[in-house]
Parts: sequence; structure tokens; C-alpha cells
Amino acid sequence: MTLLALLLALWAVKEAYVPAYFADGQWGLAYLNRFQQQSFLQSLHPAAGYGLYVLPPTLLGWLVGTYLEGWAFTLTGAVLAVVLLTACLDFRRLEATLVPFLKRWRNKEWQAAYEHGNQTFDYGRMVSPSELLSQTVTQYWVRINQTLFAPLFWYGIFGLGGLALYLFTVLLPRVPDPQADTPSAWKKIGIEFLHALDGVPARAVAMTIAALCFNGKAFAVAVRRFRATDREAEIVLKLAVKMGLDFKDLPTDEDELASEGIRRIHSAQDLRSNVLIFWIVVIAILTIIS
Repeated sequence: MTLLALLLALWAVKEAYVPAYFADGQWGLAYLNRFQQQSFLQSLHPAAGYGLYVLPPTLLGWLVGTYLEGWAFTLTGAVLAVVLLTACLDFRRLEATLVPFLKRWRNKEWQAAYEHGNQTFDYGRMVSPSELLSQTVTQYWVRINQTLFAPLFWYGIFGLGGLALYLFTVLLPRVPDPQADTPSAWKKIGIEFLHALDGVPARAVAMTIAALCFNGKAFAVAVRRFRATDREAEIVLKLAVKMGLDFKDLPTDEDELASEGIRRIHSAQDLRSNVLIFWIVVIAILTIIS
């Protein structure tokens, strides 16, 4: 059922058959909004508050997907997996935002490309076209990891419970606190924990890139230790994609830069497709032999 739920969710997302209520995870946002209104959160340790938030859906997912047996629970688990996956798998929407960016990049409209890309990738400040391209490729992979590979990883490894843990942690930044401009302490802990939840699958993606591109340097990046202050997923994916696709220094000529930029982004998208196919094949093999 794991593979069937995964394929069904990928197909639904690809064909845009998912209603907005499920695609945007509005049911999960309602749960988060209701939970953060509870007054007892102020008297708890922040870690306890985050634990109480994620424990019910994670425990429910574990019970239905792993502990309880019978065809009814198997079917229920598959349906819940599809619902949770369709709320996580947002990579098609992400790739759609690249279309106008690429159009502006091809026309060498650097400022317009920056302004459009900043809506999705949050560059922070205006940079040179070369740096803009590098940041776009890196942030594309960071978002792809969040909206595709991380949900598949936690679902494939820990089942419905792992998927629920990841999804409800992802929802934390989406709903502002009702009485504060900054996230409360328990949400800050959850958001920091999200970096770890993104970092582990990012290393698995880096290993896959190393295998597909026959690149030992990409594998070295996947197992390398980084500083605690580094955003693990970002730095791992940035280096792994650069090593795997063998990106050289960018040209200085604007026409050549525009052409090279289009090539690099298309190469990154093709690599994403290859990694996804590889993961599906691995999950299929593990499903068959288990």
C-alpha cells in the first residue's frame, strides 16, 4: 500500500486533481490554529509544547499505518497517506514559478528575473546575475527537497507516522501566532527541528546524485560534517548538485550567461526527475521484497 499511495499522490499532484482544501493542507492549518490558542501552552516548556502538538497526529499515523492490522486499517492508512502526501507534494507549483523566471532570464531582464524569483526563493537583496543564478539553482533544490524528497523519505522510512511528523512540522511557519508578531517559543523549536528533518533526506538526495552521476565528490558532501550553524539541507544540496552536474565558473558575457543559466536550470530539473525515478524504483523494490 505504501507504493500505491505514493504513486496515487504523485499522479494526483501532477494532474492537478487535488482540491485546494487538501493541497494547501487547510485541515492541518485548522488543527494548528486551534492548538496554538490553548492557554496552557504558556506554562509549558517549549519542547513540551511542540511535542504535544505533533504527538497526536504522529501517534495516530503510527497506530493506523503500523500497529493496527486488518484490511480496513490498511485501506484507511492508504487513504490517510494520500491525503498527507498531497498536502506535502507541492513541487509542481514550485516548478511552475520557474517558467516566467526563465522567460525573463532568457531576455536578460536581470532585475525582473530577480523580482519574480524573490517571491519564491527569498533572495534577500539584489545580487549580480551570476550570484542570482547560483542562488536560484540552490534554492530550487532546497524547495524541491521540502516539497518532494523529504516527504517521500520520511514516509518511506517511518511510514504514516513519519509523514505526519514532517507535515505538521512544515505547517508551523504558515500560521502566525494570534497575539504576537514573532513565533512563540514552542513553534521556534519546531521550526529549528524542521531543518534537521530536511537535512537527513538532503543527504540521501546527495548520495543518490553521487550514484547517478558517478561522482565521488558528491558522495563526500553527503557524509561530510558541517557546522551546527549551517543550514544542512541548503549547503549539502548546493555542493552535491554543483559536483554532480560539474558546474564550472560562469561566463562574463551576457549572452553566454543567459544561455548557460537556462542550461543549468534545465539540468537541475532533469536531475530532479532522475532522482525521483531512482527513489520510486528503490521503494518499489523494497515493497516487493518486504
